[in-house]
Amino acid sequence: MAKKTKILIGCFVAFSLLSFLWFDLVFLKHNGESFERELMRAGESSDVVIVFNSGGWGTVPFDQAFDFNSIINETKNLIEQKDYKVSIVQYYRTKENFFAKLASLKDILFNFPDSSKVFSERINKFLEENPNDKIIMAGLSNGASFVNAAMADLKDHSNVWAIELGAPFWKSNTQSDNIISYNNQSDILANGKLGQLIVSLIRSPFVWAYNNITGNYISMSKAMNIKGHDYYWQQIKDDVASFVDREL
Repeated sequence: MAKKTKILIGCFVAFSLLSFLWFDLVFLKHNGESFERELMRAGESSDVVIVFNSGGWGTVPFDQAFDFNSIINETKNLIEQKDYKVSIVQYYRTKENFFAKLASLKDILFNFPDSSKVFSERINKFLEENPNDKIIMAGLSNGASFVNAAMADLKDHSNVWAIELGAPFWKSNTQSDNIISYNNQSDILANGKLGQLIVSLIRSPFVWAYNNITGNYISMSKAMNIKGHDYYWQQIKDDVASFVDREL
């Protein structure tokens, strides 16, 4: 039994190391190139590009990110009222499969040191070629942490802004007047309520299993049901409207 356990552990370690290498050497390069193409294409027809970063693993497509896309669309509408042409470009932080999510864990745990650098380099290149364009990076939860990490490299740009909602309590703390940061007071993840977070974490596999067995298919993140970790346009619209009036 002990030998089988060692073999299983060894296989998992090897699998994890392989995934980390794939993420660093393959995924980041190709993902950055794909993002750059989308960004450049958007710049051809837009004055302002909103870069969308979903929560969780960063794999949910914009049209399915119902917890965040309405806020992005409302922000887009506000900017368009100022006679700007606006495009939305999504940045995917990994792929939607177990191998890729495992690969991205290292990046998440260390606050996105590698992927945020690849990302910010693409933003820098875009602004060099489109100096009159404006970039608004928007992120929810882990997406907000990612955006905040990227702002460490981009905060000197006067035409780059960030909207960060519900960033986990362990995120980096990049300070800039170009950042709009909002956390619910009741958000146990953003405010580091460890006891409640542990309870939610322990309960989540059972909630997930019960719902999926009974035909009510839900994601593991939804099964965690993190208290207060929901954000709505009404909460931030005044801050965003003031930002648009002041900066654009």
